[in-house]
Amino acid sequence: MNKKLISLILCIVMLLSVVTACSGGESTTTTAAPAGETTTEGASEETTEPAADFAGEELSILVSQGWMDNHYDGIIARFEEEYSVTVDLQTIPADQYEDLLQSKLTSGTATDIFWIQSNPFAIESVLVDPSAYCMDFTDAAWADVIPEERLSSCMADDKLYGLMTWTNSPEYVLMYNKTLFAELGINEAPTSYAELLAAAEKISAEGITPWFIPGADGWQHQLAFFQIGGIYEEAKPGLYEGLNNNTETFANNEKMLEVLTQMKEFNDKGYFGEDWIGSDSTNMTNMFGDREIAMAMANPGYINQVIEETGTTDEFALCLIPLGDNQNYPTNPAGPIMMGYKDTAHPELVKAFFDFVTTDESLQERLDAHPAWTNLAVNEDVVNIEQHWLPAEEELIANVDDSKRLTSVLQTGTKFTNDYWMDFGADMVAYFTGQIEVNDVLENMDNNRAKSAELQNDPAWN
Repeated sequence: MNKKLISLILCIVMLLSVVTACSGGESTTTTAAPAGETTTEGASEETTEPAADFAGEELSILVSQGWMDNHYDGIIARFEEEYSVTVDLQTIPADQYEDLLQSKLTSGTATDIFWIQSNPFAIESVLVDPSAYCMDFTDAAWADVIPEERLSSCMADDKLYGLMTWTNSPEYVLMYNKTLFAELGINEAPTSYAELLAAAEKISAEGITPWFIPGADGWQHQLAFFQIGGIYEEAKPGLYEGLNNNTETFANNEKMLEVLTQMKEFNDKGYFGEDWIGSDSTNMTNMFGDREIAMAMANPGYINQVIEETGTTDEFALCLIPLGDNQNYPTNPAGPIMMGYKDTAHPELVKAFFDFVTTDESLQERLDAHPAWTNLAVNEDVVNIEQHWLPAEEELIANVDDSKRLTSVLQTGTKFTNDYWMDFGADMVAYFTGQIEVNDVLENMDNNRAKSAELQNDPAWN
């Protein structure tokens, strides 16, 4: 073999070695196409960075109970396997979460990912200076997954700080046993407090709790007051604007006082349950299935959960919460959002997790695994998933006049209100049990909101 040919062969071998080294061999892994992207027929799957890049790392997540739970288990398991990492999911009881999160943020010991309950005012209200604690995701591809009406709850100072993939159902309306109602001669869902009270009297006479509220959960009983924000605005037009400009107060608001008084009447009559303050939601499905309760606040998908877990043949339906004669839809662009910690030691792994949970596959898996959801609020122009709307919720939505959808729930439409959700709930219980007066509950909220306004230097409170 002549020398020129040998030299040519050696050059080719060396060139191939360099190409192989640069390509990283065959260590790359594949994933589903990101949300909003589709692969053409016959095309190869998209590749991500090699899983080995993160091998052995741990991703820590701090979350309040009810925001991730076991409907993320499958997604987390796939993420751990694909990237050869471990996810440390720290689920905290709702009544302890806010204090623990603030402690970790201020001490510099926050987890790689953390969650907050958000609304258009919440990021700055809860975190005060989000740029000090949060990763900036403004240019993230997954931003397109979030529908336009919910983006304001994920942003502050025109920067995207959080990811919200929540349900778009009529949240926390009254779910009731339609079969039981009919048997007792209650042929229509209550649309006023008088009708609700009359129905409760009939139900209670049968030894059944009319409207069960799991008070021990710490966060559910407040919903009955806050989800009907539209009736407060309807009773006093301009209220929300006044609350946000510090020209109106919760205290002495006639409709709010009326609603709290009605709730106390239900408590005094035992219509929420004999020991509702000390009872949690653990057994609520069985309570519905066994006809121990007739109504409870729930999301529409809970109907499926009750039927599947108990085998009951009863039919269930939904109605708006008629305290204060409310018939306003619980419009709510808010919900929990997932955020990345700015000082995380694993920023690229955090980004990979956000990318992973927003693929079509993960979004569908999350919806299918959630026992109480029938849909996800996502931008369906870029996300391809199958929603599972129930006839009961479609009927409820169809029967609400558009004029009754204009006002957000109270905790979303007013500044600094949601920050004191747990405090307000504790004050409600104190009022129901005779420890404070009804207007004290509202005055305490005004005082607490003023504290948050001062922290944020809101000019309306200066």
